[in-house]
Amino acid sequence: MAGLTRTVAVDVDDEKPTPTRTFTWPWQLITVLGAVAVAGAGWVLLGGLSAVVWLASSDAPLTDALRIATQLFALTHGAPVTLVGQQVTLVPLGLSLLLVFLALPIVGVAARHAAESMGRIDDDGAVHVSLEKVVWIVAGTYAAVYTVAVAVLTGAVLGGDVVGPAVLGAVIIGGIAGLWGAAGGVGFDPTLQWPAWLRVVPRAIGASLLALLAVGAVALACAFALGRERIAAITESLEPGIVGGVALIVVHLVYLPNLVLWACSWMMGAGITVGDGSLITLAITDVGLLPAIPALGAVPEPGVASPWMLLWLAGGVVAGAAAGVAVTWARPRARVDETALVGGLAGVLAGLVVTLAASLASGGLGADRLAEMGARVGQLAVFAPTLLGLSGLLAGLVLGLVRRPRPAPDQPGEATEPHALEET
Repeated sequence: MAGLTRTVAVDVDDEKPTPTRTFTWPWQLITVLGAVAVAGAGWVLLGGLSAVVWLASSDAPLTDALRIATQLFALTHGAPVTLVGQQVTLVPLGLSLLLVFLALPIVGVAARHAAESMGRIDDDGAVHVSLEKVVWIVAGTYAAVYTVAVAVLTGAVLGGDVVGPAVLGAVIIGGIAGLWGAAGGVGFDPTLQWPAWLRVVPRAIGASLLALLAVGAVALACAFALGRERIAAITESLEPGIVGGVALIVVHLVYLPNLVLWACSWMMGAGITVGDGSLITLAITDVGLLPAIPALGAVPEPGVASPWMLLWLAGGVVAGAAAGVAVTWARPRARVDETALVGGLAGVLAGLVVTLAASLASGGLGADRLAEMGARVGQLAVFAPTLLGLSGLLAGLVLGLVRRPRPAPDQPGEATEPHALEET
C-alpha cells in the first residue's frame, strides 16, 4: 500500500500577518504603583468616612477630619494615637486585613511578570527561574515601598512621633501581603522541600485555626443575640442619626475580627477584660460601669455564670481535634505515633498563633480605666496551646489507631488499595 500523502494549498499571494506588539509593564513599576495605590486607598477610605461624618455633624474645619483619618490610618498599622483627648491603642484588625487582601492580586501579577523577566531560556525553549528568589525580591520590594508610603502619609500629617510605630506595622502588613501574594502568584510552595511529616503541619494549623475562629464567631453571635436589648438601648442613647448610625456600623465591622478573637479567648477559659479590674470568664462576670459602646452590650450580666457555660470549652477541643484530623487525613499510612505527635504539635502551634493574634487584637481606648481591653494574653498563652495541643494529640492518636496502615502484600501479584493522598 502506497504511503499516505497530505496536500496543503498555499496562497502564494497571501501576505504574512504583521506581528503586533503587546505592551507589558515591568514588574518593578507594577509593584511600586501597587504599593502606593494600596496605601492611598486605605487612607482615602478613612478620609471619605471622616469627611461624611464631618459634613453631617461638625463645624470644625475639614483639615480636622482629614487629620482624624490619618490618625486612624496610623492606628491601623499599630501606632498609638490620641482621639478626642484619649490615647487609643486598640488596632482595628479589620482594616489591617483589608489592606493585606487588597495587595494580594497586585503582588501576584507583579510576581508573574518578574518570573518571566528573570527566567532563563535554554536551547530547548524551556524557561528556568528560581521561584523562591522571585518571591523574596517582589515581596521585599512591595514591603519597602509600602512602608515608605505609610511613613510619608503619617509623617506629613501627624509628625515624626507616630512614624516609628506606624513603620513597624507597615513592615509587618507589607511583608505578609508581599510574601503571600507573590507566592500565590507564581505557585511557590516552600513546604515542598520539607520532610513529609512536617509538610502537613501548616495545613493542620490552618484547620485548627479555622475551626476555632468559627466557634468563636458563633459564641460572639450568641452574645449579641442575648444582649440585643442592651445593645439597642445603648445605640438609642447615643442618638447617632443616619450618618452616625452608618459610622457606628463601620466602626463595629472594622473591629469585628478583634471581637471574634476576644470570644475565642473567653471560650477557651482564659477570659477577657473590658477595663482595669474587670473580668469576664466562663465562670464569672465582674465588670463595673462600661462606656456607651453598643458592642459592650453583649457583656453578660455580672455574677456567677451557669455551669453549662463550661460547655464552650468543647469548642477548643473541636478546634484542636481538627489538627489531628488534618494530619491523619493527609497521611493515612503514617504510624500512630506520628499522627499523634504531629497532631499535638500542630495544636500547640495553633494555640501560639491565636495567642499572638489575640495580643494584637487587644489594646486600650483611654489612658485610665479603659487602658486594657481584650484577651487576657498571659492566661491565653497557657490555655490555648494546652487545650489545642492535647486535643490534637488525642485526635491523632485515636484516628491513627482506627486507620492503621495495612500490612504489605504477601503475594507478588497482590496490591493494596491505592489512596489519592499517599505519600511518595
